[in-house]
Amino acid sequence: MSVETGSKDAAGASDRLDWRLMLPLFAIVSLYAAGIGAVLPILPFYMRQMEASPFVFGLVLASEALSQSAASPLLGQLSDRFGRKRILLASHFIAVVSLLLLALAQSIFTVLLARFLFGLTAGNFSAAAAYAADNSSPANRRQAMGVVNAGLGLGAIVGAGLSSILSEISLDVPIYMALALSAFGVTVTMFGLKGDTVVRQPAAEADRAKILFRATVGSPVIRVLIVVMLCHCFAFGMYTSQLPNFLADHFVWNGRALGPREFSYIIAADGVINILVQLFLLRWFGRFFSEQGLITLIFALICTGVVSAGIASSIPVLAFAILCISTGDALAKPTYLAALSVHVPPGRQGAVMGAGQALVAVTDIVSPVLAGFILGLGFYAAWIGAVVAIAITGAMIAATCLPRHAAAGTTAPGPPL
Repeated sequence: MSVETGSKDAAGASDRLDWRLMLPLFAIVSLYAAGIGAVLPILPFYMRQMEASPFVFGLVLASEALSQSAASPLLGQLSDRFGRKRILLASHFIAVVSLLLLALAQSIFTVLLARFLFGLTAGNFSAAAAYAADNSSPANRRQAMGVVNAGLGLGAIVGAGLSSILSEISLDVPIYMALALSAFGVTVTMFGLKGDTVVRQPAAEADRAKILFRATVGSPVIRVLIVVMLCHCFAFGMYTSQLPNFLADHFVWNGRALGPREFSYIIAADGVINILVQLFLLRWFGRFFSEQGLITLIFALICTGVVSAGIASSIPVLAFAILCISTGDALAKPTYLAALSVHVPPGRQGAVMGAGQALVAVTDIVSPVLAGFILGLGFYAAWIGAVVAIAITGAMIAATCLPRHAAAGTTAPGPPL
């Protein structure tokens, strides 16, 4: 065999994911997402039974985002130091405790405390993304991130589908199901995930690590990507956090007001779209669109979907709105994560992923409260207009500040650190 042929074979091997490592991670993320998918459709209606207003519901979501923003950077750094597996185990344990507290809640304060605790499980996704980055090459990094996000989509489908059935019995039952899924996630993580090879930094290296991290996030491309991510997540957070309250008041589904069962269908549809995009569209879009063009398309889809949802008076129009928004969000996550990861040294993947997620969580603190305040005043058009304006701002920043020539998710690495 010639040297050239051997080189091609080696390159081809490096381009292929190791599915023995990816499949357990896929299962762990799916279980985590299924727990979220089971609770998310019933939570607004669970709180409506406690006579909570949209503003109070927004405060509960903000408390979860607040703990997430505090925990994400710390957990990301801890996963760099102690390993992804330990952080994933810890997040599943915390999820079990918080879901048990939610199931037993008798007051809004208890619900708020339960969701605050659940926000501490934010390390699950950042550790999973860092694990995927650790076990993939730059050539297949976007595909590895797609595996993580496809797990989120599958989990959302399963969790929401079961929730739609179980919520007809009681709104408590889906919560107990989510608790059981999180407990199973502990088992899968413990016995199914490969142990990490942790490179511990000496104490003398701490200052150098901080300098490296500041240099990493000081990259102009990374700064632009973070700002674009913030615009995306702020707009998406304002939309998703209050969508069930908006539809419950303004949309009739099969002759009755939208409830937890109908909202479960929307969550399940979002999961289906997420998986289809990851499997069939992500690589195709990455081949034909630059990073700048793909991000602009993502914001265009969000704007179209939000406006369509605001004027929807029939199921086809609402379905079109969900299709646009879910497609845009499914394209966004692996695109942003892959673009960030190729600029980050291997030993800082967890820290940067966690820091990025913490910044995103800051938007999740403000967006549900602001959206709840606007809807509480009855300014529905202002709510839609604010979401569209933020999305347009993100698109303009991406169009003017990101390089036009780079393929999506394959941005050239920045200068050596």
